[in-house]
Amino acid sequence: MAKAEYRSAIRSRKLITCALADLLQEKPLNKITVTDVVRRAEINRGTFYAHYTDIPDVLHHLIEETFSLIRKTAFDEARPLATIPHVLLQRIQEILEEDLPFCQKVMTSSASTQMEEQLVKLALDYLLQRKDQFSNSSPAQYELTIRFCAGGLTTLYRSWFAGALPISLDELTQQAEELLNRIIRDISAVET
Repeated sequence: MAKAEYRSAIRSRKLITCALADLLQEKPLNKITVTDVVRRAEINRGTFYAHYTDIPDVLHHLIEETFSLIRKTAFDEARPLATIPHVLLQRIQEILEEDLPFCQKVMTSSASTQMEEQLVKLALDYLLQRKDQFSNSSPAQYELTIRFCAGGLTTLYRSWFAGALPISLDELTQQAEELLNRIIRDISAVET
């Protein structure tokens, strides 16, 4: 019985997040209501409130879930700095490939700003834990660089999802990795 309830809960959350992603294509996040989501998901309000408190809570859980997977990849293992762009970007690509249509809807909506904020936070957290590897850079310099990289990376993905970059996701990941490696080498070599 518990297994069926678990599958039902997963299905309900998926219906809710997909409905929200669809609605994000039609109107800004702050204009979407619980009624909009339950109608689109074809569920009742009780099902919605069994999983979430409101619309921002849905987005918060979605972003937290995604970034906890990315965080685990980057933070849980001791890795040399030079390998992080590869591992991190490969994990991001895997997460995106799990449901490209859904990710496209979120990344081309007003919710992409919140994703960008989480990416910046993730990068800064990672960097602050490894500041000894950036001994040649001032704290202000590498924080600025990481914010620049996170914003640029988010913009690349947003542009790719919008169809503005005529390359495959594999090519995007490879080129983003090359750029990040170059930036990491440069920031590590900066004299204070």
